[in-house]
Amino acid sequence: MVTIEKNKGPSLVKNIDWILLITVLLINVCGLVAVKSVAGHLKQPSLFTKQLVASFIGIACMVLIMLLDYKDFKVLSIPAYIGTVLLLVYVLLFGVGLEETGTKGWIDLGPVSLQPSEVGKVTLAIVSSVFFERIKQGEGGKNYLWLIATSGLLVGLVLLQPDFGTSVVYMFMLACVIFVAGIRYRTILILVGTLIVMLPVLWFSVIEKVLEPFQMQRILSFLNPEAYARTGAYQVLMSIRYIGSGTLTGVEAGAQKAAKNVPASATDSIFAVIGEEWGFVGTTIIVALFLILLLRCLYISRYAKDKYGSYVVIALMAMFFFHFFENIGMNIGMLPVTGIPLPFISYGGSSILVNYIAIGVIMSISMRRQKPLFEA
Repeated sequence: MVTIEKNKGPSLVKNIDWILLITVLLINVCGLVAVKSVAGHLKQPSLFTKQLVASFIGIACMVLIMLLDYKDFKVLSIPAYIGTVLLLVYVLLFGVGLEETGTKGWIDLGPVSLQPSEVGKVTLAIVSSVFFERIKQGEGGKNYLWLIATSGLLVGLVLLQPDFGTSVVYMFMLACVIFVAGIRYRTILILVGTLIVMLPVLWFSVIEKVLEPFQMQRILSFLNPEAYARTGAYQVLMSIRYIGSGTLTGVEAGAQKAAKNVPASATDSIFAVIGEEWGFVGTTIIVALFLILLLRCLYISRYAKDKYGSYVVIALMAMFFFHFFENIGMNIGMLPVTGIPLPFISYGGSSILVNYIAIGVIMSISMRRQKPLFEA
């Protein structure tokens, strides 16, 4: 049985985190401009229209969630978890996906599609934080088992799609909350050291047999891009080329080629389009906005009213950080290619909607946070 102690309702306008809100809206506007450019080059205006509609729906969902007391999420996490699991099972049986990867991760709803693994990120944050809070309060035992069982089921269902990139996001979110919850440094070093020692064994005995061929090619092309210049590394090499061509302020109008020539230019590789069209100045602005978003989340977590709120914000901040770091990293050749979108910028209705829902949850926690000393 979940029991909650409700917070007193805040003055909504007074307690809205305007820094976070304005930052997110600015990132979204940048994304809409980039998607509109890609849509124009590809002569697919529906890309921009769908992204714009998804953004407005996402903003509406964010506002509604802001109005909820975040402690209600403890109760709502139960139906949310059950619903997410059912959706993930459904896509394994009847889902649609990409032929070249074999991934079945979307539910076809006619003019739009839903990706349940995106919804699972918010679900994981609000469910796992319940158990993390109980464990931190000294109520271990069965809460360790519940944490492992509920989190493991979500990760396992996503791996079965197979969607290795999203499952890594889930595990990174959990790892960040574990770290914040107070796990010993010695334990972390032992785990990391063991993983490094076991990596060769895992590679030859497990990874090669479990990963799909396209996933193996992504890893091998990252390690040796020249050998896969026309296959697995083609997307990365093209992204690097066009990002570099943007120089300081971007190429002249009409000279842009990234939108047409880089694979997945509206989704995974949209940072290449921004780099070419906006140049170093534009990419720096994008990075700066994301840093503000992440630092603001860290601030909100620091002054959250309870451990539950703090852990939820950390988990969602970890989600945004991983997406930001991985997407930009793979576009500049520093990380392997995965299907990880750039939050609020890459084309994708499910991604935009879930990102705004996550911000709504963070805003709800922020509006009811403890005020630091001397803060007005």
